[in-house]
Amino acid sequence: MAPQFFFFNPTCEMAVANGQVSYQPPAHLRAFERELALLPLWLAGEGDWLWLPASVDKAFAAYLRQVGGPKVQWATEQELPKNTLVSAQPWGWSPAAIRWLRALGLEPTPHPLLPWQSDHRDLLSRYTGRELALRMKGLIKGTVLLAIPEVPRVLQRPEELEVLEATMTQPWLLKAPWSASGRGLFKIRSRSEGTARNPWVLGKLRQQGALLAEPFLDKVQDLSFHFVLDTQGVHFSGTTFFETDKDGQFLGCYAGQRPTEKWGAFPMEEALLAAAGQLQEALSGMDLHLHYHGFAGVDALLFRDEAGALRLHPCIELNLRSTMGRLNLALEQRLHPQSSGFWRIERREVQVAAQEWALNPPLLKEGRWFGGTFPLTPAPVGAGFQAVLRLEFKG
Repeated sequence: MAPQFFFFNPTCEMAVANGQVSYQPPAHLRAFERELALLPLWLAGEGDWLWLPASVDKAFAAYLRQVGGPKVQWATEQELPKNTLVSAQPWGWSPAAIRWLRALGLEPTPHPLLPWQSDHRDLLSRYTGRELALRMKGLIKGTVLLAIPEVPRVLQRPEELEVLEATMTQPWLLKAPWSASGRGLFKIRSRSEGTARNPWVLGKLRQQGALLAEPFLDKVQDLSFHFVLDTQGVHFSGTTFFETDKDGQFLGCYAGQRPTEKWGAFPMEEALLAAAGQLQEALSGMDLHLHYHGFAGVDALLFRDEAGALRLHPCIELNLRSTMGRLNLALEQRLHPQSSGFWRIERREVQVAAQEWALNPPLLKEGRWFGGTFPLTPAPVGAGFQAVLRLEFKG
């Protein structure tokens, strides 16, 4: 069996939107990719390869041995798999990612997205998530705990935006069909927003041909459902709870715990079970496993409806790629049963990282992560991004 070859390219949706094999993300996003290049490590298994833009830091390699990290092989331009045939595991597929692999002299094993076809662009867009929402709205009809207030509308002309803004009774959210998770969003806050004249909105209409519009819901909690798609079908993997900022940008995930205080008496477990089963049915009905193999994440939302009742929207977004939620499921497998915590991606200085490490070192119990600070990526050089898990043991 060919080894898996992981690499971190979180700008994959932007590369798909661009469509060019020579696509390069902006400089600040290239820095983000470089500083967090080790994140897919926690998805890998023994003997797999992980791409690094530079050799792994010796101190971080020693730390990985201390905490029982995956025994992967480090791939750089100087050290690549001896067998050029690899099971490619990008964070997300794009024409640029495929070209980059082949430029390294690597040949990916067969995958439904190889060779790249023009219709793959729509598959890896929010239009596929819209189709999932349409199917789910029919499946959950008559249920009390789950609700999809409105399937996203496709708006192609400024005049349609004017009608939406003039008639809306609550804020609406516009989404670009192709954009990284938490990006490509515009909130219409009131009837005087002037959306149809906004330069960003008009620019996205010109570039991508349409925008998707949906009501802006009264959020209580972000969560996500995770699946694996392969030749055998669609397989459910688990659920994770996470936080985003006011603009929808990812902040971090709850590991080994759930923020139950946010929903009180709401029967969350019953809602999760119903949503997971119906999502699996809907995804299977779309035959997505015939067109894509790998991780799939469905972002969901616990929200308050107009009457103030809690409802679960089961499919806000569909991501046919690796996600932070999928990563969280892998991390939870390393936790001791008596441990829980929260991990986030932070911009920090190396001195701060070193000080926290000294004051709150990682603790293991029975070979599992138990308490303290667990860096998921190396400390930045000078200043930069780092992913950090902080754990506490439960009583």
